[in-house]
Amino acid sequence: MKILISGATGFVGTALTALLQSSGHQLFALVRHVDIRLAPNITQYTLETLHELDQQMDVFINLAGEGIADKPWSEKRKKSLYESRVTLTRSVKEQLVKTPHTVISMSAIGYYGSHSNAEVDEFSEPDKGFAHELCDKWEAAAFEFSELGARTVVFRLGVILGKNGGALSKMRPAYLCGLGGKIGRGNHGFSWVHLQDVLKGIVSAMLDPRFDGIYNLTAPECVAQKEFAKCYAHVLKRPAVFTTPNILLRLLFGEMSSLLTHGVKAHPKRLIEQGFLFDYKNLEAALMAIENKH
Repeated sequence: MKILISGATGFVGTALTALLQSSGHQLFALVRHVDIRLAPNITQYTLETLHELDQQMDVFINLAGEGIADKPWSEKRKKSLYESRVTLTRSVKEQLVKTPHTVISMSAIGYYGSHSNAEVDEFSEPDKGFAHELCDKWEAAAFEFSELGARTVVFRLGVILGKNGGALSKMRPAYLCGLGGKIGRGNHGFSWVHLQDVLKGIVSAMLDPRFDGIYNLTAPECVAQKEFAKCYAHVLKRPAVFTTPNILLRLLFGEMSSLLTHGVKAHPKRLIEQGFLFDYKNLEAALMAIENKH
């Protein structure tokens, strides 16, 4: 297959490009500027040169987007998050000469807003807020491809757990120092998914024409944040007695603190109904594999 990827050098993109190359696919990457981290046989385009790609892509995989939790949500930061997701997705649609047969775009369970400890599936109503509004507009931009005839799949991702990056790389130092633990009461949802299952979901959506529309890409096991903290500390053989007050996070991060103090237990209802088989259903097994503890 001929596959165009945005965000090819990110946490998911790096693993995905390696997997797709090993399977013999022809890859094209949308980059801000020529990136030496990409293999020489991956053809690179920028938004300014994308119109030169006159071949029809079998698949466009849209992974781009600045890290939503990297900086506090100032108005300037919100604009950057919007542009790196919504504006970029629409720009790709406008610049491509030929519409891809399939579009696979990412979103996040932030779509559901701050439900706290509620369980949700793809048919649940969201709570309003910036995270929801950003995801909602991002998804709408992706579905503009469907108006041009592309089969469009959107994955609402949970917290991606894997080696060499992602959420665990930021959390691991604190947990190794014994500073991991509950955030507030820790009852809010912590919806997670192993990187391997993210890759499996994307490849399945590429190859299986039954995939269409919105899917929660989260592990079937829904846990509370305090359960994650206890499990990760156990895997690392560290205590998990430290509690971070919600008010401290609000003071430090403002509106962005809602990502840490609120959450949902997102259920992958549509994937399960479609017969998708997760490689990692159990949190402890996933963390043990990532930390090479088995």
